[in-house]
Amino acid sequence: MLYAIRFLVCLLTMELVLHYLYAVAISKSDPDWSTYTPFQLSMLGYFNLHVIWLKLLLPWRLFRLWALLDGIDPPENMVRCVSDNYSTLAFWRGWHRSFNRWVTRYVYIPLGGSRASRPRALANFAAVFTFVALWHDINLRLLVWGWLITLFVLPEVLATLAFPANKWRDRPELHRMLCGLGAVGNILMMMAANLVGFAVGVDGLKGLVQGIVDSWGGRLFLLGACATLFVGAQVMFEWREAERRRGVDLKC
Repeated sequence: MLYAIRFLVCLLTMELVLHYLYAVAISKSDPDWSTYTPFQLSMLGYFNLHVIWLKLLLPWRLFRLWALLDGIDPPENMVRCVSDNYSTLAFWRGWHRSFNRWVTRYVYIPLGGSRASRPRALANFAAVFTFVALWHDINLRLLVWGWLITLFVLPEVLATLAFPANKWRDRPELHRMLCGLGAVGNILMMMAANLVGFAVGVDGLKGLVQGIVDSWGGRLFLLGACATLFVGAQVMFEWREAERRRGVDLKC
């Protein structure tokens, strides 16, 4: 019953977003990006991603609800909201979770998984996302999306190796600040990759970025947006800690 109520709330949210926010219609109409302010451009990208998240969440949760009514408990596909992610790796573990498990079991691990050497593991990751892109559709934009994801995973992997948590036990606050800075970069990269693959494409993303960074006002806005994301990442860190204290371990 609670799951059915949650599903109806999500459905109502989608109706409100489509009725009052025209982000998808604007991005599909080949707009002149220079006519929008940096704030408007960022909100176009931000809400495009939320529409993508909701349009995938609704059918998956509808059929999971149907299965629950039939006494079957399949895995939840959308574990966290798109706004509650700061790790690239964890994001993909929680987005389309059942497909992620299938790809991990039948593609990534047979290729050697993460136990292989670092270059080989990265090549395996690229192969997996190339397969995922082709699984969606044979489309150059989706291939670019898959390769961007592989590229954007690399900074997180390197940062994890360079700043392991066990070496910062005597300076946890500083480590948390460093993780917050990394989270800001991760969020921006994940937004860019998903906008390329599922919303505005490469040219649209260029227009968005150019409209934001081409003026001093846009650069100041970007700085403020990064500060906001940093604060949001700290809230997410604390929420994960609260989950851990309650015994919740979603690994995403």
